[in-house]
Amino acid sequence: MVAPYQKKIKCFLYSLGFILLNFSLSHTVKAAEIITTLPPLAGLVHWLEPDADVICLLPANADPHHFQLSPRQIEILQQRGLLIRSSRDDGHWPSLQHTRQELDLWAIESKKDNLKIANHAWLNPKAVQIVLPKLAEKLKSIYPKHQAAIEQRLILALEESEKVWQNWQQVSRVEALNKSGVIMQHPSWTNLFQALSIPILSSLESEQHGHEHGPRKLEKALQLLQQRPSIRLIADSNHSNRALQWLQRHHSDSKISMLDALGSCDESWVKLMQRNLEALQR
Repeated sequence: MVAPYQKKIKCFLYSLGFILLNFSLSHTVKAAEIITTLPPLAGLVHWLEPDADVICLLPANADPHHFQLSPRQIEILQQRGLLIRSSRDDGHWPSLQHTRQELDLWAIESKKDNLKIANHAWLNPKAVQIVLPKLAEKLKSIYPKHQAAIEQRLILALEESEKVWQNWQQVSRVEALNKSGVIMQHPSWTNLFQALSIPILSSLESEQHGHEHGPRKLEKALQLLQQRPSIRLIADSNHSNRALQWLQRHHSDSKISMLDALGSCDESWVKLMQRNLEALQR
């Protein structure tokens, strides 16, 4: 009598496990309405809709220039909802061409409000202010019950982004970057620095990642440092900074500021910008 009873219990548990597994899978597919290519874009989504279930494709410390989607990520793109991207920065990811629906916040052809949009536009608060209303409209269509809350968060986000912009303006003046200028390892911060009227005297690595400095460019950068010792060296935590370290070894008075253009998928945009602002003041 015991054996048949145990067999029934096992069958029941297997059936229950199968049902729970299927429920979990179906729930996961339904819950992940949004996919972002880059970490800062996830921060923008959560700024306007904190409860959004977002999958971020680029993992922490990964190189976006050499990144390739895994088979699992390609499957996620094919099965799930809205893809939020910046084609100026992820346009070389070939697998993104097969997505069903997308919102390209900073498309290659974008020339809105006469603002010059370059790569890494999320680092410029003014460029962020332009796309926030468009992002809010898309989120309201996905979360219709949250429309009023998203509208209210949009108003607050626009105000907060303006404060971030003003803080960067103030720090650039205090640090005298408008007078001294900068030499950058990678042109990640070009958009913001140009908007702040900070002279970019040299960028040792081109937009085409891996096309680094030649000896003449490095020597010219060293000459600039010798002529203007106050020039700030801008390093990037997502790139090799050997060239800047070489410059500092040959000009010990120079100062390197290590910035992070990408952050992490669970970091808010405001925190990312504030963290970089603090790094600039060290």
